[in-house]
Amino acid sequence: MTTAKIKVLHIISDLEIGGAQEVVRTLVKHLASDDCLPMVCAFKDGPLRQEIERLGFRVEILTPPRHSFIFFPGFIADMIRIWRSLTALVTKHNINIIQTHLLRTLDFLVLLLKYTTPVRAVLWTFHSTDFELTKNQLSQHKWLLKPKKFIHRHLYRMTSDSVNGFIAVSEEVKTAMLHIIGPIQDNITVINNGVDIQRYGISVDKVQVRHHLGLEAHACLIAVPAILKVEKGHRFLIEAMRSVTSRYENVHALLIGDGPLRYELQEYVKQLNLEGCVNFLGNRHDVPELLAACDLFVLPSLCEGFSMALLEAMASGKPIVATAVSGTIQVMIPNKTGLIVPPYSSQELSKAIIQLLSNPEQAHAMGQTAKRRVEENYGAQKQAEKHLALYNSIVAQQREV
Repeated sequence: MTTAKIKVLHIISDLEIGGAQEVVRTLVKHLASDDCLPMVCAFKDGPLRQEIERLGFRVEILTPPRHSFIFFPGFIADMIRIWRSLTALVTKHNINIIQTHLLRTLDFLVLLLKYTTPVRAVLWTFHSTDFELTKNQLSQHKWLLKPKKFIHRHLYRMTSDSVNGFIAVSEEVKTAMLHIIGPIQDNITVINNGVDIQRYGISVDKVQVRHHLGLEAHACLIAVPAILKVEKGHRFLIEAMRSVTSRYENVHALLIGDGPLRYELQEYVKQLNLEGCVNFLGNRHDVPELLAACDLFVLPSLCEGFSMALLEAMASGKPIVATAVSGTIQVMIPNKTGLIVPPYSSQELSKAIIQLLSNPEQAHAMGQTAKRRVEENYGAQKQAEKHLALYNSIVAQQREV
């Protein structure tokens, strides 16, 4: 007698290119098995939708909320509409478990589905130590930040007993969750992100990649894949490039990704006269190829959860310069897989970059050590197996009730 597959619905805020979105793409790919059937739902379409559908998984896009909490009647109407859409979706596909990513307010709405649909369990995933609402995430009514954070904190604490499980992508994220939500340690499972190793470490024609980017054949390339927002620390990397380019003329920092700070960062690059060596590439579908062609990877983040970009660079065999923030210091081995510097320091970033550019043999050795470390510890299959074990445990508990 065969056991029915566990049907898991991953609900995420959007399918733009980003770390959490890549986690979902990688996870559903490796979860698919005789035991599990995953699907994805988002409130905003994006480039990753096609990639997930190309892998053979169903993706549903629902209309996002239109009204802020300040317009309460409209807000309530939005919540009712979304609840009905989700109810229809989970009922149609007979979903057993819902796992959420980056939803914030909608996390609490999803939790209601436990009591109004056949869904057996709801899991909340936290991807960063800085998971609370920030001013940048409020398009208007910035003054609502403090009251919204206050409400969120209390809702987290009031509803935590109803959540079947919390997933933290690192020990540091778990610590942040305990601080914000309260004593839920017995209900938190730490599952580190995993990288789809087969997609990285590929061979490319490095000269051809440079040609397509409009750069010289022997240009030195520094990869910086990250959403252009304050937390990623691009401003400090740009400042560091002044010292780097004063010593090495043909070095280019490739800022891979887009985001709300793009115009501001471009203006800052102009102020520092660095237009020729800081390149804004926007969102790209060829990140594995770009990483393979680059000489160095830099992660100047001010905070992180468990960086997918870092894992991808390590899987590509690249030497790393990264800031000492949560998640990163867990993955990196200082002076073995790369160099770790304090956050908020353009001076330390430039020193580390120059050190690796000046010592290509050391840099190459670090890249190879980084690749082995990811292959041994942070593969996507291990991540999926830990998720599946959690799902099976929850389903077994539900059957006993």
